[in-house]
Amino acid sequence: MSMKTYVLLLATVIGAVVPAASQQQKGDIELQFQGSFFTTVGGDVTNSVGTISGKLGPFLTANIQAGIGPTLTIATSTTTSLDPGTGAAISKNSTRATFGTTAFVVNSILLKDARTVPYLGISYYKRDFSNGSDKGWIGGNAGAKFYITRRTAVDFSVNYLSSLNATTKGGMFLFAGGLSFLL
Repeated sequence: MSMKTYVLLLATVIGAVVPAASQQQKGDIELQFQGSFFTTVGGDVTNSVGTISGKLGPFLTANIQAGIGPTLTIATSTTTSLDPGTGAAISKNSTRATFGTTAFVVNSILLKDARTVPYLGISYYKRDFSNGSDKGWIGGNAGAKFYITRRTAVDFSVNYLSSLNATTKGGMFLFAGGLSFLL
């Protein structure tokens, strides 16, 4: 590694542990922009799904926050099959954008004057308002906010969601990242 890389790594580590001037407090309202992406790869089907969400929520206490926000999901599916007459591979693509919502409650673990704020929470996610039979997904999450200024943080989380629809089996892991602003 070069000296520049070592200096950047050291600055990052120091920045994560040096006290920040502020963390969230009771009554603060947080505005967050978050994105997530996942893709499945198979022999004949590939799905790619990206979601952008905006979240708004007050801190009911210094540790507890509840909020809600809109989501925009763009899903692309590619199916490959063989033409029965020629044996040639035929690919069909489809892309669909849907609007939905997310709601959440998180409990932050506040350490005195720390710039890093880990949290645990629960969340609800409905991908498509136009699908009345879809009941959505519910699950838990864990993450951390890394304050880069007094009122701005980078947020990374891992979410595990289970479908509320009887016909959907299994669950979904979602990795998300975003920016948060205390208003």
